[in-house]
Amino acid sequence: MPITALPPTTVRAIGSTSVISDPCSVVKELLDNALDASATSIGIEISANAIDVIQVKDNGHGIPSDDHACVCRRTFTSKIQTVEDLRTLGGKSLGFRGEALASAAEVSGGVTITTRVEAEMVGTSIKYGRNGELIRYLCSSDNYGPEANLSYMKLSARFAPCGHDSPYN
Repeated sequence: MPITALPPTTVRAIGSTSVISDPCSVVKELLDNALDASATSIGIEISANAIDVIQVKDNGHGIPSDDHACVCRRTFTSKIQTVEDLRTLGGKSLGFRGEALASAAEVSGGVTITTRVEAEMVGTSIKYGRNGELIRYLCSSDNYGPEANLSYMKLSARFAPCGHDSPYN
């Protein structure tokens, strides 16, 4: 077979597994996001098979509406703008690459985030597709405190080893 460039969808799928390799890495990335958002309370819900549902609720500062379209886009981040920013950020943030939510959306087929910032009376539930595109945007009555960030996802069958005999059960 000759050497050829991989299609963009294949590149995204392969790259996603370097960030999100199993259900534990999903939870770790969502926890990192919650902690970076100054959360003081974090709840985690995982289905028995660790595939059907992974949900993290936190009371972090939420996601401003101006940023909703970019949340699950690869290489989009609120943490840095340049490589120089890494020197000043050093140790102050757990994530900065803009890969975690994009990878989670890719391996799960989509992510739903419900968020509310302090200035908002009502939250927003946002559904993102596999490529990080915003699919649905709805007002949400979910109200977990003055500020909230809630993420849901269903992992694809490629995580089937997480079944009955999985170390994650």
